[in-house]
Amino acid sequence: MDAEHCPLCGKPNRCSIAAGRSDEPCWCFEAQIDPAALQRLTPEQRDQACLCPACAGAVAAVKGEERD
Repeated sequence: MDAEHCPLCGKPNRCSIAAGRSDEPCWCFEAQIDPAALQRLTPEQRDQACLCPACAGAVAAVKGEERD
């Protein structure tokens, strides 16, 4: 599995850790992830890659972060 892409839709997940920027926290560290999105993952997909903001249901949180 590619850690830089969302396991649900295959689009870039914007994970700073997977992109090699371990000195900055991933957007998901501060976001509230929709529990229904996590339930859509298969056991094999869990803990392998971040969801993208859209699939995580956290688009508003990421857009707010971009304004800072």
